[in-house]
Amino acid sequence: MPAQVSVITGDLVNSRRLDTTHYISELNALLGQLQQAKLIQQFEIFRGDAFQAVAEPQSGLLLAVYIRIALKAMDSPHWDARIAVGLGTAQADTAGYGSAFVNSGQALDGLMKNCRLALKNDNDQTNAIVSDLLPMLDHVVSRLSQTEAQIVQARIFATTSQEVAEKLQKAASTVSATLKRAAYEEIMRFINAINRIT
Repeated sequence: MPAQVSVITGDLVNSRRLDTTHYISELNALLGQLQQAKLIQQFEIFRGDAFQAVAEPQSGLLLAVYIRIALKAMDSPHWDARIAVGLGTAQADTAGYGSAFVNSGQALDGLMKNCRLALKNDNDQTNAIVSDLLPMLDHVVSRLSQTEAQIVQARIFATTSQEVAEKLQKAASTVSATLKRAAYEEIMRFINAINRIT
């Protein structure tokens, strides 16, 4: 049976109005850190403002959300990306890409103007449910302030909120209040729920 993967494909929003050279440098560093931490297997940046990464199937949506939050947390508060996750096989039986790559590309191409997050797998019924649910997750992520994004980004792969407080040199009460205001627990529960049905 072919290996299952998630393919995360994205591009910078409003790239013509932003400093794409700085963005590419920061994005390359971010994806490099995720690869070094073995959270993504490989990545590529292309066309100046687009990127693609390959990860374990259960990690795709979490990493897509993490990348968006990390961009919002950076020193340019206007950075955001449209990101699509494709779930499926890594390699096709014949020449070409596996279904994860095809699903990711189709999901990115099919993104609605008011939503910057998509997920597609090989099951049309599941895709219909997920496409109805993801705009809610996208809405929460899109509304994060730069400060909220910085704290949520630090919390996603941390063991505890106290670890985040120490890393960011902030009071534990500040971290806790910010995570609550940013709906961190709800974001994580939503991602886990989507993973259960895909």
